[in-house]
Amino acid sequence: MKPTVEQAIELFKVCQDLTQMYLPIYLVRLDERTTRIYILAGQETEIEIFHNARVRYL
Repeated sequence: MKPTVEQAIELFKVCQDLTQMYLPIYLVRLDERTTRIYILAGQETEIEIFHNARVRYL
C-alpha cells in the first residue's frame, strides 16, 4: 500500500516543520489497516496524517 499524493505532500510538510524545530523523527509508518501515516518525533510528539491529508497531533 502506498500513501495518497495528498498524504505524501503533507508528510513532507510535517517532516520539514519538525526538523526546523530540531525534533528528531524516530518513526514514520503507514498503517495499512487505517490508511493513516503515523509519525513519532522527539520524546512525545505523535502525529497522524489521514488519507485526505488532514493532520492530527496526538
